[in-house]
Amino acid sequence: MKLKRAMHHNQLPRLATATLSLFFGLALFAPLPFVVLTPGSAQDVLNEAITPSKSTVSPLKFYKADGHIYLLSILITKPVAYVTGVELIYSWVRSDFSVMPRSLFYRDGVNATTEEAKSKTEMVDSQLSAKVSALNFLKSRYPNLKTSAIEPSDISISLAKTVGPSGGLAFALGIVELLTPENLLRGRSVAVTGTIGADGDVGGIGGIVQKILAAEKAGATLILVPTSNCKDLAPGVAKIPANIKVAAVSTLEEALIALNSASPRSCANLGA
Repeated sequence: MKLKRAMHHNQLPRLATATLSLFFGLALFAPLPFVVLTPGSAQDVLNEAITPSKSTVSPLKFYKADGHIYLLSILITKPVAYVTGVELIYSWVRSDFSVMPRSLFYRDGVNATTEEAKSKTEMVDSQLSAKVSALNFLKSRYPNLKTSAIEPSDISISLAKTVGPSGGLAFALGIVELLTPENLLRGRSVAVTGTIGADGDVGGIGGIVQKILAAEKAGATLILVPTSNCKDLAPGVAKIPANIKVAAVSTLEEALIALNSASPRSCANLGA
């Protein structure tokens, strides 16, 4: 009996250990309500995206740009995919990855097709807002260029494999650069991110840290970011590469001022 009793007591810890191991093993591979963000690509809107529309009645005069305006993208977990515990742990230890709640990017009960259609619509809307805001700016600041006769439909914007509204500011700056004889870039490579309204107001975006890493990889020396994203770039929250300067802007006009400034306003100037 003593022997049987001893064997019985020794089996309990093994059973508990096996149960816990199975539980945690399953937890590592169970789908979790998070998404992973990683740096994407940088596309030059001046040479790859903005052109005179083929349907325009009178040909537009585009001035040659000697620099680059990079639109930045990020890679994010697709709506149909879920992050497992193993992937979550791996992403947490990567300095260039970010883990965020899934609810910030995808709505519950909405399928992948609907989400993709929504993102494409946001991109189209951002392009129209960029055209309107850029043309309004040109009409008020460069009346001698006679841009009042230009309609948004006279400008074509095409960028493959990129969706969402965060390229609005880059498109607007590209249009201003191409339609003015003034050399805004002066040979520089500038990265730009932020939504834009028809009134020229710049709005915040997601994945700002990953976009700065994409800008650095592309060779940009300056990145324009929405002022509302400065909280995401505060010391202790994000590490900014030493070879890239960050300028915070809240309007299209401020973005153009930043391009013309040797020391543009940074997030640090705003207390971030």
